[in-house]
Amino acid sequence: MANEIKKSLLVTLDFPPNNVGGVATFYYNVCKNLPPDKIVVLAPDHPDANNFDQKQHFTIIRKKLLNQFPQKMPAGLGGIIKIAATVRWLSLIKNLNEIVKTHQIKLIQVGQVLPIGTLALVLKKRLKIPYIFYAHGLDILLPQKFMRKKTILKNIIKESSGIVANSHFTKDELLKLGANNGQVTVVYPGANIKNHHVADSEIAALIKKHQLENKKILLTVGRLVERKGHDVVIKSLPAIIKKIPNITYLIVGDGPRKTQLVNLVHQLRLGHYVQFVDRVANSILPAYYQLADVFIMPSRRINGYDVEGFGIVFIEANLFGKPVIGGRSGGVGEAIVDGQTGILVNPTSEEEVSRSVIKLLTDPALAERLGLQGMERALRDFDWQTQTKKIKDLLS
Repeated sequence: MANEIKKSLLVTLDFPPNNVGGVATFYYNVCKNLPPDKIVVLAPDHPDANNFDQKQHFTIIRKKLLNQFPQKMPAGLGGIIKIAATVRWLSLIKNLNEIVKTHQIKLIQVGQVLPIGTLALVLKKRLKIPYIFYAHGLDILLPQKFMRKKTILKNIIKESSGIVANSHFTKDELLKLGANNGQVTVVYPGANIKNHHVADSEIAALIKKHQLENKKILLTVGRLVERKGHDVVIKSLPAIIKKIPNITYLIVGDGPRKTQLVNLVHQLRLGHYVQFVDRVANSILPAYYQLADVFIMPSRRINGYDVEGFGIVFIEANLFGKPVIGGRSGGVGEAIVDGQTGILVNPTSEEEVSRSVIKLLTDPALAERLGLQGMERALRDFDWQTQTKKIKDLLS
């Protein structure tokens, strides 16, 4: 007989509807796949939270958490804010004590190793409540730049009852910080969209909207940040255009690098070949994947710590039978099986990027084979039920 799942409290700064990014979606899907009477979530308050929370089968408690101070403060308020932060910490610890006792919590799930992991350490000492935490890559790499944070991180790792890593890459980084091999469980993200049939009318509407008749479509979906490599794809386009003059590069997403990327497109006179599409809802995203001929995101490591921990978008593109091209860095090599579901490239090499795009767009049989193999793997290995089973085992 399997061990019963312990009732746990997930404390996280990222949870819908506050945030619908990869981390928030990951935690939401984990909670949806746990028995509703075995999970309670503590997440930041949000104007739309009540409407969202009422639709869920599990309990969600909303409080102002540690990240909900102003990002920019008027001069002279720094000391007041520091005092307020201390009060907030003490208040949050008190709230956690009450939640643990009221809901008979047996284990804490830590959504952010810093700062939430520090609270879990306190609770473990005070109430003898064990905790596990999740690691996604950047969250354990960035603190290592600062001696104090690195020391705290190592203590959190040492005292944890288990760690969930989003890839073997992330697991290896944890081992370097002192984690034990048996302490870390790799749980890949499940796909955030379904590979449902996309109606011909939806595709036709996108083709008309973006003027894509008789075009070969190159697609990237993701935040416009430096590590994603949009700039490398843009710089590789002139070489691609020489071989495939009817190509269009669709960039779906928003973020801080948009202005720089738009300027780069203008500098290279590629306005006719590149289109920026604001972030789209998950309900519309399948049509963009279906429309694409090749998905590309040559992610690279920035400043030693900013890296792609996994790359669920590659799995999502594979779900629609699309071949993918990704940067050989971080955990991307686990999302893409090189030569089987897509192609891994040197993420800083415009020549490798252009050569790989041309190869897939001029060899339909190869593109179809990689896409179909990717679809089979995505359906087999990356559904939420399969991945969440590993977390259930950890919570038992």
